[in-house]
Amino acid sequence: SSGINAEYGQSLLYVVDMANEDYPAVETISILQKELHAFNPELVDRIIGIVANKIDLLSSPERILELAKAYPQYSVIPISAMHSRNISSVRDFIEPYKTRNPDDEPEE
Repeated sequence: SSGINAEYGQSLLYVVDMANEDYPAVETISILQKELHAFNPELVDRIIGIVANKIDLLSSPERILELAKAYPQYSVIPISAMHSRNISSVRDFIEPYKTRNPDDEPEE
């Protein structure tokens, strides 16, 4: 199996393509919720938010508002990864959820 094993993560974020009209973000999250629940129901409780990518390709914020309304239990962070727009908001959002690794501590 390739990829990252979600079971090792303390917290998880959904990252969705806001510009994909074939797979609207609201439906994509619904599918991901079902797949994650089928894989391991405990993982659904680790979701902390939704990163709404490709906002630079949207003509209006309507899709972002629909996503936030459909999933009020999650913070929705709109970004444009291509243009590095609002990336710092993602970093700021996940900071409280990060766990410290003892190997990362500076030596005295």
